[in-house]
Amino acid sequence: MSSKPAKKKNSAASESSSSSKSSTSTNSKAASKPKTKRQQVKKAVPPYLLFDEGQDEKTFQQGLESAMGLLKGRKNIVVLCGAGISVSCGIPDFRSKGGIYDQIDINDYGLCTPEEIFHMEVFMDNPKPFYKFARKMLYPAQPHEPSPSHRFLKHLEDKKMLLRIYTQNIDGLEERAGVSSKKVVYAHGSLNTSVCLKCGGKVSAESLREEVLQGNVPYCQKVTGRRKRKRNEFIPEGEDPEAKVPVLCGGVLKPTITFFGEPLVDRVNKCLEADQAKADAVIVIGTSLSVAPISKVIKYLRPSIPRLLINRTVVIPKHTDGEAIVEHGLEEHEKDHRDGYLFDAVMLGFCDEVTKALTFVLTNEKKVETDTKKKRNGKKKPSLLFPFQSQDCEMLCNQMEKVEVVGEKCLLNHPADRVIMFSGAKLEVHADEEESYHEVVHCDECHKIISSTIYSCTECFDYDLCSRCHKKVMKNKSHCEGKHSFVAEKA
Repeated sequence: MSSKPAKKKNSAASESSSSSKSSTSTNSKAASKPKTKRQQVKKAVPPYLLFDEGQDEKTFQQGLESAMGLLKGRKNIVVLCGAGISVSCGIPDFRSKGGIYDQIDINDYGLCTPEEIFHMEVFMDNPKPFYKFARKMLYPAQPHEPSPSHRFLKHLEDKKMLLRIYTQNIDGLEERAGVSSKKVVYAHGSLNTSVCLKCGGKVSAESLREEVLQGNVPYCQKVTGRRKRKRNEFIPEGEDPEAKVPVLCGGVLKPTITFFGEPLVDRVNKCLEADQAKADAVIVIGTSLSVAPISKVIKYLRPSIPRLLINRTVVIPKHTDGEAIVEHGLEEHEKDHRDGYLFDAVMLGFCDEVTKALTFVLTNEKKVETDTKKKRNGKKKPSLLFPFQSQDCEMLCNQMEKVEVVGEKCLLNHPADRVIMFSGAKLEVHADEEESYHEVVHCDECHKIISSTIYSCTECFDYDLCSRCHKKVMKNKSHCEGKHSFVAEKA
């Protein structure tokens, strides 16, 4: 895939060159023809600075507008969503204090760790703990309503800026907010249906409500055959004693959500491979990026596009140190411009606070531009103020003493002048999450767990090989005729 972006850039360059030549040969009347709206839009270019170099005073307002400016002119934004955008809807996230894992009493459920409640092997062995815990999650007393963060995603689609949303949530609130189903990829599945682990049949989650709320494990009621009645077998009133009895499948029904140890649905890989060359910006919102393979998306997309983070704390996926792996075949201006950091704009705070501000700037874009261009006493007039800005909103770069108190490690190498703090921001150093969760990667050839070195394809999304299979595949050129390259990383 790396050759496609390069070819596209060359093509664009030739078009620009031919356009320049033709403009010199046109008459003055044609030359004075006003530019189209598309031609007037100027996209931000690397290194995507939020402030002019050497600028002394850096305000929250300027940082906010500059962050939104990184998305100006973008028509194919990829959004990675996590549980953080649904917390305000009454749906707890997983790893925060008071979250789902914090609510699980492992002794009561007979588990070793809270994560096991969503582990496939544990579910296959005994599905009772899952259904005992998940009753309220599957069937809330009141349906959850979309948050301002969900509506921000809808706003991006209305502005024709959205390419795709890859959500790790299973609540379906993106579509409930009005986002088109074709724009949403449920990376971890959905609660709307359940699948039989024996016959593969699917049923609606609503049809299992009564059974689950009674504390029972639901079993598949699909008729797979007929049998003769046994001697002295009870015959319901009104039934023919000679009629054969239907044989039910009886397999355990499991919600169509992706448990630990299960591969992602095919649509995730297919969409990402299709979107890789199209994506012109990426927004990460409300997720710790700690669960593979969605944690790999940042490295998979082209490194030259702007990256925005909206979260309460700064996060970096496992195995990511700011260096992109998709470098081969790219022109110099397409390569990663970042010096060890990952995101160009980091907006820390409650997701709803940040997205409400971004929605306001996006909605009033023309007004903001008009006010910014006006000058008063030789200085730019303050642009349209963010109406619900609180005292908690500030530019971190003007509060460096806060960084010194907790240590610069809390920014994970991100420059302070790329960080904007909103209400709810957490400026603190967290313990390594690997201590509580170990990422398991299976080889896509032998299907065994990779315990040493992982060889990941730089073209295909989430295609990993163990050392033995990597040597075999490279020798036989059995993967994409040997045209794809691999990068090695520790398991």
